[in-house]
Amino acid sequence: MTAIATLISALFALTPPLGAQESSTGTMRAISLEEAFSLAAARSEALAQQGEYVAQLAEAEKLAAAAFRPSLDLDASQAGQQHSASSSRAYLRAGYSVFSGMRDYIAAKAASARTDAAGLDLARARQLLYLGTAQAYITLFESQRELAIRREQLDVTARRIGELQGRVDLGRSRRSELVAARTQLAQDKASLLASSSGERLAQQALKFATGLEEDLLPAEPELRGQGRLDDYLKASLSRPDIAARRKSLQQYSFLYDIEARGRWPSVNAYADYYVLRDPLPDPADRWDAGLTLTMPLYTGGAVPARKGAARSARRSAELGLELASRQAMSEVRSAYDEYRYLALQAAALEEALGLARENASLQQDDYKLGLVTNLDVLSALNAVQQVRLSLAAARAGEALALVKLETAAGLEARK
Repeated sequence: MTAIATLISALFALTPPLGAQESSTGTMRAISLEEAFSLAAARSEALAQQGEYVAQLAEAEKLAAAAFRPSLDLDASQAGQQHSASSSRAYLRAGYSVFSGMRDYIAAKAASARTDAAGLDLARARQLLYLGTAQAYITLFESQRELAIRREQLDVTARRIGELQGRVDLGRSRRSELVAARTQLAQDKASLLASSSGERLAQQALKFATGLEEDLLPAEPELRGQGRLDDYLKASLSRPDIAARRKSLQQYSFLYDIEARGRWPSVNAYADYYVLRDPLPDPADRWDAGLTLTMPLYTGGAVPARKGAARSARRSAELGLELASRQAMSEVRSAYDEYRYLALQAAALEEALGLARENASLQQDDYKLGLVTNLDVLSALNAVQQVRLSLAAARAGEALALVKLETAAGLEARK
């Protein structure tokens, strides 16, 4: 009896019972999924880097728009020549591109499309960050639920062992039953330690995502109803990354149009006003102006080569859009099926839990009548805990599958 009591005390010293678990969670920081995502979005270096890239493209778009405005420069020079007096000049030069074959206009549209595509990719990255945060959040919640159930299971097994030891001492139960129960207790302890390790890893994952230092206590994930598959499929075609691929196709179409105008002429205007001119011509001229016309006649094959490369890039963008669209619809169908079957599994486990609890109650009644052994009761009680573990995992998987489905459909991340 003393050895059994010592063993049980040691087990509970290493793994506190459910009451201790509840008190330890009381010191954790409560957090909701929305708050976790908000913290993760503010903390994410990858998201910030992508935002800076969008800002760089926005500046490049302004640079392309500068081609529509005139330029104004101040030039100054002094030159000397053997056997001649030196000359000095300082003048203001204004220039303007009158016509460039519409290439500057198209280049500005291409730059705008590229910036829009990057902005849409940033929006998709935000959605994927929500999915990653939700996965870490739900994993931690499931780990803590599993840990609590396993502590209960250890408590149940230990109490049955204490009762069984008394029956063995009275000669009313076999010693082999006691050894079998102790084996179950050791297995329960090992399972509890594995769950404790999983909870710590889940804590680290969510703390890394949010940037928080203290242990976290997530609330139970919300379980909502599932929409129609057709609605999710339709929404996926407007997903930010799909819209970004459409913008990229526009960009490459514009770039092809630029190269297709490679042989078009360009016209530029200029005007100079001399604030210093030494020596002055006779009569003294202070300004000049003119137009320049440039017509490419022969480029050694450069124009058709650039046009062919641009055509190939445009075709590649078309194929990228087709592939992304097919992948999005496939992701939606897979996530939809996963969610549907997990919901059915959870419903079946709810029914199984009710039956397992009824069986455990009947087994305890039969035990009082001497119809079953203590091990039969212990097995029935353990079956209840195992079904609870499976149900908790199914509910957590159901919640995560719904987030996957919404993300696959490109629905907005919650604020």
